Amino acid sequence: MSDQQGNLPAEDEVREPVPGPASAPVEQLAHLVPALWRTMKRASRAAELELPGNESQVTILRLVVRFDGLTTAQLADSLSVARSTVSNLLKGLVHSGLVQRLVAPDDARRVTIVPTEKGRRVLEEFRHDRTAVLAAALEGGPDQPAMDAARLAGELRQLLRRLEGLVQEPRDDGGHDEGDGHRDADDPDEERTIA
Repeated sequence: MSDQQGNLPAEDEVREPVPGPASAPVEQLAHLVPALWRTMKRASRAAELELPGNESQVTILRLVVRFDGLTTAQLADSLSVARSTVSNLLKGLVHSGLVQRLVAPDDARRVTIVPTEKGRRVLEEFRHDRTAVLAAALEGGPDQPAMDAARLAGELRQLLRRLEGLVQEPRDDGGHDEGDGHRDADDPDEERTIA
């Protein structure tokens, strides 16, 4: 990949659009976190597996697989977005055959979003691929030392908790309450319920 002048990146640069080593570490980190997600997705078989390209759609798929079905309202609350946003994201997931809408037999107004077998399979295969790709990157290579996964995971989890502590949760009256820091819908190992 080259820049606008056709120059290839230096060895210490990365392909993702992140500030270089001369930038403040906090600025680099703010760009590196989403760049890591995108790069893990590209390095895995995400496209081949038909994983949605939209990160929010992947999160919705994770949630409906984890809880074996949720309403649009529950998804909107979990993601802190409007129901109409969730409805728009769901269109692509339904069209791709990853989730389906189930109407309650006793109340046609109540619709639950559930994963399809294809949705479960795609998500499980992506999790497997993503873990393998990350493990390979952490192992290093002939000229690269291995990285300490436990240390990195611990520091990133601590950073996540601190960031969650800064989140202002919306109140019913339109104002904001300070969040309790527990909105991590993407962590399959942490048990949480959805209100």
